[in-house]
Amino acid sequence: MSFRIEEKVVLTASDMARLQADLQGRGMVPLYPARLIRSVYFDTTGLQMFSDSEEGVLPRKKIRLRRYPEQTDAGAVLETKISSVEGRFKTTRPVDAATETRLLRQGHFDRDYGTLMPMVAVSYRRSYYSLNGLRITFDRDISYARPDGQLAHRESWTVCELKAPAEAPLDALHHVLPVPRRRFSKFCNGISAVIARA
Repeated sequence: MSFRIEEKVVLTASDMARLQADLQGRGMVPLYPARLIRSVYFDTTGLQMFSDSEEGVLPRKKIRLRRYPEQTDAGAVLETKISSVEGRFKTTRPVDAATETRLLRQGHFDRDYGTLMPMVAVSYRRSYYSLNGLRITFDRDISYARPDGQLAHRESWTVCELKAPAEAPLDALHHVLPVPRRRFSKFCNGISAVIARA
């Protein structure tokens, strides 16, 4: 488990296309083929994780069940993302089909938050790149749905995310992409969309 720096840039689809072309001209290269991602996020019935994220509480967690629908040979993974004063890190644990079904039906127990239930499903297409030792991803076609699949909202924005090891210089990410950052949480946006459709 290693800490990392993450920053997000929220863009229109046309701005994303221009940014990709600019970064490719500066040496950005693809890491993997683009793929569809579907994550089911868990929370307490009182939405404590959502509240902690909105308020910027540290430490806090996000717990999700992630799978890649187009890769039929790839199983689901249970991911825990932790934000703390030291930085951010993620743990990943593969789960078999029976465990995946149980988590979606019965929920998950977390020692800090207690019983968690699936609250929102987030789907998007991600492209993966590398530039000067930094990992850069582009997320498009973002949509939010209830865990049962009922669509709640299609996102109008796209997201570019830059990731670097915690020991990277503080200005490393800004040097690569000197544009304003803003907060963008698929988890929080998805919960808000599902609540709005309730």
